[in-house]
Formats: sequence, C-alpha cells, structure tokens
Amino acid sequence: MSKNQDITNLEKKLKADLDTFESAKIKCGIIGRSGVGKSSLINAIVGEYIAEVGEVETTMEVGKPIEHRGLNFYDLPGCSTINFPKEKYLEEFHISNFDCVILVTSDRFYEDDLYLINELLKIKMPVFAVRSKIDFSIDRALKRNISEEETYNTVLDNLKKNLEGYSLKGIYLTSADYPQEYDLSQLLDDIYSSLGKIKQERFIADINITSNKILAKKKELANKIVGMHAALAAVNGVNPIPGLDIGVDISLLMRMGVHVRDIYCLGEEQQNFITELLDKKNSKVLAAKAVQFGSKYLGKEAVILLLKRAGATVAAKSASKYFPFIGLAISSTVGFFLTSSIGKEMVTDAESIATENYEALKSIKIKRDAM
Repeated sequence: MSKNQDITNLEKKLKADLDTFESAKIKCGIIGRSGVGKSSLINAIVGEYIAEVGEVETTMEVGKPIEHRGLNFYDLPGCSTINFPKEKYLEEFHISNFDCVILVTSDRFYEDDLYLINELLKIKMPVFAVRSKIDFSIDRALKRNISEEETYNTVLDNLKKNLEGYSLKGIYLTSADYPQEYDLSQLLDDIYSSLGKIKQERFIADINITSNKILAKKKELANKIVGMHAALAAVNGVNPIPGLDIGVDISLLMRMGVHVRDIYCLGEEQQNFITELLDKKNSKVLAAKAVQFGSKYLGKEAVILLLKRAGATVAAKSASKYFPFIGLAISSTVGFFLTSSIGKEMVTDAESIATENYEALKSIKIKRDAM
C-alpha cells in the first residue's frame, strides 16, 4: 500500500471516529408522576433549561425526546397516570430501546412504580431510583431542629426499605437547586458506568459539571478530541493562512473549538442556567469569561490570528520550498503542531472557566448553610 493511500485511510478513520462520536445518541427514560421534578432533574443533568418546568403535567408527546446534543430524554408519565393497562407500559413506550431508565419520586415509590421497576429489571434495563427535592425536606426538618445529616439519612433509609428486594443500580437523593450537592454527581457517574465506550464519551461531553471527577473526565475527553483534530490537520492541510507558508483547515479548528466549548458547558444557554443560580455579580464575571472564550477561539478571524501568533517555524517554512517531498511531511507536522498547540490552549482556558463555574455553584449551599 502506498504512503498516500495510508494517509487517505488514516484520514477516513479519523473522520469516521469523529462522526461516530458526534452522532452517538443516549436514550434515557425519565418516569414519574406529575410534579415530582422530572423536568428539573433533566435540566440539572445537562446544566441547561431544555425541559419545561411546572407543577402541572408537562410530559411531552410520546416518542418525541427532549434533546441535548447526544442526550435524548424521554419524559414519561407514571404507570398510574396512563390510559392503558400497566402491563403494556414497556411496549407502548418502546422502553427496551432505551439505554437506561430513571424513576423519579418526591416522596416514595408506590405499587405501580414497584411493578414497573420489576418489569424493567426483567429486561435487564439499568434502573436508577431518584428521590427529588431533598433540599425541601431538609429545610422543613431544620425548622424542627432536625439536622441536615439526620434528614438525609432518614429519607435514604426509608427509600431503601421501600425498594428492598429490587436490584437497582442505585438510590439517589437530589436537588435541582443545588446540582453540585447531594447525589446527582453519583447518579451521573453510575449512568456513565452503565454505557458502552462511545456513549460514555458522548454522555460526558453533554452532562453538567457536578463533581471534580466529571471535570477530570471532561478534560480527558477534550484532550482526545484535540488529538483527533490535530491528526486530521496533519493529513489534511488545506487553506493556506496569509503570512504562513503552510496549510491548515480553519473549519477544523473552529469545529474543535465548538467541541471544547460544549464539553466544558460554556455555551450561552448553559451560562444562562448558571446565572439563574448565582448572584448577579459572580454570574456576570463568569458569563463574560465564557463569552471571551468564544471570541478567542470560535470565529474564523480569531482562529487565523491565533495561528499567526502560534509561531510556525521559519525553518520548516523555508525547507518546504526546497524539498517538496520533505516539505509535504514538514507541512503536515506543522499543521499538527499548530492545531495541537491551539487545542491545548483551548482546553486550559475552558477548564479554568469551568472550574470557576463549578466552585461558584458549590459555594451556593455553603453560603446558604451559613445564613
């Protein structure tokens, strides 16, 4: 096989791997009665307002998911609220095609819920039981001088008794107002563990940052995505940059920037979600940093400026004029270096902003507890 054919095959594989990542879909069923906080849980999972929240029934039309890039949530009614036999529930909603199911309650699980859990376990569906609004229970108990820890443990023990004998993936107490607290991060970690490799990467790319562990996984993924784009730049150098005697695919760099932005939850909608939770002063500073990230890395002119400042080696540029074959190899190497260098800078900046966002959100509950 010729060297050119090797390069062509490598380029095809890299593009196919990126396309597989971008097109991966995770189907997650969210099941529970109206008003238990299903929509709020979905929003907390992705760190964005993608599901309508209300005390009245807001369940979407069956078959139409609530989408967040690769995450598809199917907000389904509880068994007791549907107009057909519960025995047909799994069949009616095609649940066997899901990757996992989250059952949500704001108090306890009832007979119909337990029936559904049993049916889901029969088809080996990963099932996660969530008790939402734990902060409300804690606040009420504090007024009676019952500590947060005591309330948490009491609620958890009651749920364990409620679900005794069912082999669930886990039981989680969550709060939509404090997504960085309680058990949401553990829920996300356990869902991640239940998925295959490609879907794990898609899941990590699309979920909210609720723990340092998730932040570390996002960094690992972002670096992998940068590496894939840098390798593509090495085998697909095009679009000569003014002032640089090399070819770099500008659209490739912009695509890489979008991936890094999205992985670290720096999009406008996710910043709006953070703004709603933080005080105005903190939220404005953090939102401004996210906007600066976009201005620096996502526009065509901004990317060209970054390339010019990256310092393409003059020696490589000169050598390519005299040694065409070597010049091709050197040009590809420079393209790889530039893309990799800019990508690493992107990841560093994005991680810094995301870490600040995470720490600011964690501090909400600390300030609340101190009041």
